[in-house]
Amino acid sequence: MKKKKNQNKGQKGYLAWNKKMSICKTLVLFAISFAVYAMGIWSTGSNQNLLTIVAVLGCLPACRSAANLIALLRCHEISESDYRKISAKIRTAESLTDLEFTSYERTYQVQHMALSGVELIGYMADPFADIKGCEKHLEGMFLRNQLSEVHIRIFKELPKYLNRLDELEKASAAGDNTEEETERTARIKALLFAISL
Repeated sequence: MKKKKNQNKGQKGYLAWNKKMSICKTLVLFAISFAVYAMGIWSTGSNQNLLTIVAVLGCLPACRSAANLIALLRCHEISESDYRKISAKIRTAESLTDLEFTSYERTYQVQHMALSGVELIGYMADPFADIKGCEKHLEGMFLRNQLSEVHIRIFKELPKYLNRLDELEKASAAGDNTEEETERTARIKALLFAISL
């Protein structure tokens, strides 16, 4: 039996699935607009008819879908080897994979994030990634949403990220998880999903 791909944001496989769905949606929307346009020409013998206007208006959602597709195609998923190394360390922390954050200045591709309490750590595989810019962008988003107590640290080197993940897991195992902390973690996670592609 074929295994179902993950279709939830923050899980491995979501980005690949979302790319495929976005390609299909864009093709279907353009095909519908083209079919309406062709039907108008076929029925009247000219492109000066009401169906041409409908076809042109139908291109608006198709173009929006194409723009989203272009943004998604630029995203890079976490490598299988990195994912296996990180997964081996995760026990109690929330694990979020393949998140893409956009600001007015830049786009930040975070291959993995781990969340425990108010501690949020991330791994960006790109050696030229602007980790300080990403941290500042996320801090600003948390401040605007009354989550100022979140401590954010992003890493470019996988060994350093894995070491910090070990420390996070030890601290998480030592502490007791209250209902308030669970609710705050859920709010942080929901905000991360809301501001990512």
